[in-house]
Amino acid sequence: MATHGIDPLQLGILRRQMSDSGIHQLNKHLSANVANGALEGISLLALLPAASTLATGSDTLGISFTGWLIILAVLAAITFYFRYTQAVTGFTATTDYMRHTHHALGDHLATLPLGWFSTLSTGGLSRLVSTSFVLICQILAHMLQMVISQAVSVFVILIGCWLWDWRIGLTMTVATPFIFISLAGLRAVKIRSDERVSATDAVLADRLVEFAVCQPELRAAGLTDDFTPLVEAGERNDSERLRDFFISAVVLGINGLLIQLVSVALITTAAILATNGALGPIETIAFIGMVLRFTQNLQALGEGYAGISVVRTPMKEMRQILDAPVYEAPENPAGVTAPGEVVLDDVTFGYQPESPVLEGVSFTAGPGTLTALVGPSGSGKTTIARLICRFYDADSGSVRVGGADVRDQSTEQLMEQVSMVFQDVYLFDDTLEANVRIGRPDATDEEVRDAARLAGVDDIAERLGWDTRVGEGGRSLSGGERQRVSVARALLKKAPIVLLDEATAALDAENEANIVASVAELARHSTVIAIAHKLDTVRAADQIIVLDEDGRIVQKGTHDELITEQGPYRRFCERREAAAGWRLTQS
Repeated sequence: MATHGIDPLQLGILRRQMSDSGIHQLNKHLSANVANGALEGISLLALLPAASTLATGSDTLGISFTGWLIILAVLAAITFYFRYTQAVTGFTATTDYMRHTHHALGDHLATLPLGWFSTLSTGGLSRLVSTSFVLICQILAHMLQMVISQAVSVFVILIGCWLWDWRIGLTMTVATPFIFISLAGLRAVKIRSDERVSATDAVLADRLVEFAVCQPELRAAGLTDDFTPLVEAGERNDSERLRDFFISAVVLGINGLLIQLVSVALITTAAILATNGALGPIETIAFIGMVLRFTQNLQALGEGYAGISVVRTPMKEMRQILDAPVYEAPENPAGVTAPGEVVLDDVTFGYQPESPVLEGVSFTAGPGTLTALVGPSGSGKTTIARLICRFYDADSGSVRVGGADVRDQSTEQLMEQVSMVFQDVYLFDDTLEANVRIGRPDATDEEVRDAARLAGVDDIAERLGWDTRVGEGGRSLSGGERQRVSVARALLKKAPIVLLDEATAALDAENEANIVASVAELARHSTVIAIAHKLDTVRAADQIIVLDEDGRIVQKGTHDELITEQGPYRRFCERREAAAGWRLTQS
């Protein structure tokens, strides 16, 4: 992010997210800012010869007092035009930036590897694209013009003062750098403070989302008034904000003190020059007025620059999302030569390279077969499903779907072959029918109803109605009912390959029966790879892959083959059968 050091106004970042017409409006906005600042500086400088003419009664620079008044009036009219242009182009450029950034975020998020979202801070992203994004746009619309106009105005005044009287010019030139050096140092301190606040804001947003989503569990545990993670996140955020407030107060205080010292130094210089006769009384008053305005420009420049610094962190976070690498689509995607086939060939993968989750995994799931993945928690079962969907790329080895390496296929081509029923099912805040139809939007009503019937969703529809909205995340349905909807999607899609991730791990008998029947229906037409803990599903598998805690395959075969061997699969079955015999008794 070195661009922040050489692009303090963040113009390069802004232009990257704008259309050609938006960049044109931004350039016009910048030009209007420069013109407005120059005209304001010239207008202030014109007060000196106008005051001199009024005091002496003789022309200054060959212009009478009336002439100077006309010049000031013309400058005011031209300044009004550029201020109008400044406002219009500023808001036009801001609107263009907002529109194109929103579109860019949406387009880019849709192309990111699915594994990227597993590390996503939901609350942080929500804050970034809402409050932080609005703040960025406010800075673009207001603070940018303030900084440029005031900087140009200060520069013009300095040049004019040198031309008018070198002693005045020298005093103002010597004083000004102290302000900018101070601003640079204070800005660095403020940026670090803003980054700490931003980090705690993101954590607090995540905890708030978690607190809202987990209300049933929290109320059951009696933790609605004392949810420790939220309380601790709030306390850290309060502490950082209080510290940031103190730093902001100190920064503004030091800046204001320096401005006042500059004002005193310049007024003292004016008094000395007046005492020596270099300035007349009216010229001295005019000069003092210009000095006060000059110091106001310096103060506004500091405030505007500080305002732009505030959005440095959210702009950096925005760029990190937009710069997140995507999987490039191959120029010539490989064709599907073996529909429904999944092959893992010596696959090794770790979320952290130094800690592999899978090591040397190899197996083939033939078309139309049911493969069950069995192993302890953390053995890499879900990771295998994610690699098949290309949430991530294997560190070594290859994953082939439909006869082609997933890296040689486009995302659309891969997703056409695979349906996913994962453990955490998300339903959209739409009707029950619309959530099933997502599996294949162009399906007929009859096909939707058939898939729903096979997955047991028709029972839900009879109770609630097809046009009932299920709420955000499907909160109006139970966990098992959401699983049924997810299976109905897979049935409707009729993809050659279906991945089931612990779909029956914690369901009641009715929901489990529906889903087990649905799995059997899926297996009639598709290759099914199931991560399941239920013996009924595992026994029915054509192939069972047993993984150990290190992510290695330790057994492979059918139930009848593996149950006769001493090994982890036999122990798995014994534990399940023992658990099936548990009964609750009254002591």
